[in-house]
Amino acid sequence: MTTFGDITEPISRTAWEDWDEITEEPDLPELQWQQDVGVLKEIEMLTILEGKYLSDIVATQTQYKLEYVNSIKEANLMLSKSGKNLICFIKDYRLVLSSNIVELLKPYLSVSNNVISIQTKPLAEYQSSEYYNQECLFRTIHTSKPSKFTKFNFPKLEQPNLISGVSAGVISLREHLGQSGTAVISYIEYPEDYQIEEIQVLLKQLDIIQTGNGKPSNILNSNLYI
Repeated sequence: MTTFGDITEPISRTAWEDWDEITEEPDLPELQWQQDVGVLKEIEMLTILEGKYLSDIVATQTQYKLEYVNSIKEANLMLSKSGKNLICFIKDYRLVLSSNIVELLKPYLSVSNNVISIQTKPLAEYQSSEYYNQECLFRTIHTSKPSKFTKFNFPKLEQPNLISGVSAGVISLREHLGQSGTAVISYIEYPEDYQIEEIQVLLKQLDIIQTGNGKPSNILNSNLYI
């Protein structure tokens, strides 16, 4: 299977005129941290939780306290601290900003002993020749250097499936730096269900939540269409 696509050139003059049209790219916001704070000298683990689903799960754990560190308003990114661990929440951001976001995270990514990125995708997007009768599937991508965090034993993500966005950039940077990193992709069938046991167990293993009793808001868990 080739990893390169074919470029099909237009045949008619009309098609060529459309092909040659130059479209202006939208202006991208300038990203910056809200506060000028130094990077922690020692970070045991940096966990990136990508997507609204994961952010909302942690938000329901009201008894779990995180210390605010910094944020990037234009990217809906917030960095929090728990002991020697950092947790990065990011959601509803423009995909084209991914490289800029990773560049701002680079000082933290460079000094962290362990880096784990988690993102969720609809189960319908998972492509495989095998049939899986499950509501939640986990797949992983690792850097060449083995991770020191050994609690995960999920199958590797296989072609033609892929990851994108901040998670992809984070793992690429750690690979470039010769450091370990793991990306976990969670394919879920019902993203509106905030009590998927497998997700709860995953976040407990990372010491991000303490219990699995998170309750979604009544609106999110109802049949009300807005």
